Amino acid sequence: MDWLKSIAPVAASLLAGPAAGMAVKFLADQLGTPSPTLDAVSIALTNLNGTPEGRLQLAQLDAALKTHAINAGLDLERLAVANASDVNKSMQAESAAEHWPTYSWRPFIGFVFGVNLLIAGVTTSAVYIAVMCGVVSAVQALGSLPAMIGALGAVNGAALPILGIASWFRGKAQADPSISTVNRG
Repeated sequence: MDWLKSIAPVAASLLAGPAAGMAVKFLADQLGTPSPTLDAVSIALTNLNGTPEGRLQLAQLDAALKTHAINAGLDLERLAVANASDVNKSMQAESAAEHWPTYSWRPFIGFVFGVNLLIAGVTTSAVYIAVMCGVVSAVQALGSLPAMIGALGAVNGAALPILGIASWFRGKAQADPSISTVNRG
């Protein structure tokens, strides 16, 4: 139910975490599902997503669920951090691994992104300088530049989410001395 994150982020977060039971019960009551199960609630939520009125109702349910969770004493920010931590435990295990391909692939993606950004900047500058100096025709040089920048952008679009998550956890580990890590540079 990844689509739910954009319409009802609180519901998506709670249904995927340790407070799923509370969220299922609340949503089942609000939606009038025959049984308070995750499957029944998922079907009801999917059915609501089919119409604009249903999406509006989803947003309203999300706001009501957020209020209910806060009133029940849930710290939604702490739950979101716990969910991210659970999802990314593999990255922590990778960074502490002794096998170099295991702990180095994420930093490698960071270096690839940096090199890719450098190549895009140098190429763009070189093309514009060549056009301004009259070395190549503007139509030919500038016509192929968007395709090249688009290809580099696609590579960056694939690598940036991985780089961002890895950087967040590395920064968190460096800022908190209680987190045990193996420093690899």
